[in-house]
Amino acid sequence: SPPQNGITRVIVTGAAGRTGRHVFSLLQENPFFHPVGLVRTERSAKKLLKSTGASLEQVVVEDVTLLAEGEDVSLSALANAEAMVICTSAVPIIVKRSVVKFLILKLLRRKAKAPEFRWKPGQCPEKVDYAGQLAQVN
Repeated sequence: SPPQNGITRVIVTGAAGRTGRHVFSLLQENPFFHPVGLVRTERSAKKLLKSTGASLEQVVVEDVTLLAEGEDVSLSALANAEAMVICTSAVPIIVKRSVVKFLILKLLRRKAKAPEFRWKPGQCPEKVDYAGQLAQVN
């Protein structure tokens, strides 16, 4: 549907993340855009509301990984959007002991493997970055 009053409604997925929050804020500052942030958790929604001053109608809590699994997800709040900016991504968690091991070996001038990373359950790159984004576009 065409923008109402010349204002384009834009969905920003991953809006509470570092890049998503920046994109959301820039769109919010521009009078030609009405951004709606899609976030995974209530905690992320509160973070976005606090950091951007967005209204409640501008934030939707929905986990994109559930879209990828074919779960019944209601995205009616995202209806009538003219554009989408996908900023979702899997967030790695560094394995602290691997960093310690890496640093010790480097200090001893020995060959060291790169530090290791893991992901929260159900939040691996294949699920969030590939399947989740594919489901968002579809």
